[in-house]
Amino acid sequence: MQKRPSTELKPLKLVLYGPPASGKTTLAERICRRYGAHYISVKTMIDETLEELRESVRKETQKLQGKIEKDRDTTTDEEDEEKVSVEEDEEVETKAAIEDLQEQIKYLTHTMQKSVNKRLPDEVVVRLMKAFLGKEICQTRGYVLDGYPKAFDQARELFGQVAEMDQSEAAPKVPLGIGAGEGGEPGEDQQVGDLIGNASINIMPDYVVSLEATDEFLCERVMKLPQKMIEGTHYDEFNMLRRLAEFNEYNSQDNTVLTFFDEAEIHPIVVKIFDEETGKPLDTDCIFDCVYEIFGEPIPGFGITAEEEAEIRKLELEQKKLLEEGERLERELLENKARKEYEEKMERWTETLEKLQIEEEKILAAQSEPLRFYLMKYIFPTLSKGLVEVAKIKPDDPIDFLAEYLFKENPEGKMFDPSYTQEGERILQQYQEEVEEIIDQSDRHNVMV
Repeated sequence: MQKRPSTELKPLKLVLYGPPASGKTTLAERICRRYGAHYISVKTMIDETLEELRESVRKETQKLQGKIEKDRDTTTDEEDEEKVSVEEDEEVETKAAIEDLQEQIKYLTHTMQKSVNKRLPDEVVVRLMKAFLGKEICQTRGYVLDGYPKAFDQARELFGQVAEMDQSEAAPKVPLGIGAGEGGEPGEDQQVGDLIGNASINIMPDYVVSLEATDEFLCERVMKLPQKMIEGTHYDEFNMLRRLAEFNEYNSQDNTVLTFFDEAEIHPIVVKIFDEETGKPLDTDCIFDCVYEIFGEPIPGFGITAEEEAEIRKLELEQKKLLEEGERLERELLENKARKEYEEKMERWTETLEKLQIEEEKILAAQSEPLRFYLMKYIFPTLSKGLVEVAKIKPDDPIDFLAEYLFKENPEGKMFDPSYTQEGERILQQYQEEVEEIIDQSDRHNVMV
């Protein structure tokens, strides 16, 4: 597309197209600030339309109240009957106008509330957008339309009737304000956006800028955004993938908004937002400078000067640095807090573990007491003697020696001795009892003597 001549005093009219997270809104706001154009998105258009309707209701209501108060103070006679009749007709018309405005507000708000995605139908958005682009502010100061239309059908419904017209056959342009009410609003005989000619032929953009990037680049870009910026937006993983899929569906080779504008002799300006060699994102200033070279200087008195733009950029850069520094400090505080909490938890966990180990040792000691008593009574006496013998004799095979010693000295294992008999054991036991009895009797006799 050819660069706009610097002598052409014409407001900038631009459609900004591109995938989600490509930086359309940031670039659009920068362009609007530089050229003094009016920023438009579907959301801002609906919000401003509703606000204008509410403001119209307020003005008409005040107007009606003024008429009613005036009627109360006016005395009626035969000469004023015709005047009173006219005023009554005006009051009826005002009330009807208020009701009509309120009905429009009700329709728009209720339609959005009842919708699953809280949006208006395409046909309603197109009709509102046609009227909005024909408003005085968009015609005199220009506009930057951010992210709309998204699909070929939307572009055809919004601009198609005008784009298909032969400029030589178009109705002669009427200066703005002709056939319009106060503030450039459509008059009784003119519905902006519904008629060809007049303001409608002027809603066509002069430029279309398309920002391009791969899905991988855009997803990675969103992943690097701070969590605070993502919260409450459509940049979470689910919505980002959904919006990318929707954009790719609308942007197929045979069905794209760019094809519509190309056929309408408005050849899109394609701008890649990343360096194809390094894969790194291009700075917003670089992209803006690229389109600025094409658009040329703004109309004197519109927007801001180059010096003011440079000063704003400097302030924005300083603000960005302050925000980054604030985020860094906040991140450090969070990390330090998390580290402190971790250390405190580890300290409490260590104390708890030590207490558990002490309790476990007590439980094990209590549980092992019967076993220790058993070993001390039946095992250790004989085993200790065997070990002492092993230490004294130092046999070549100490294990076999100890085993044989324990086998022989085991009080319960004498039955395995070849010289042992049950009869001999009985006689030995009887003998020991008789000897003990004789000894006891002898002791008692000695005591008596």
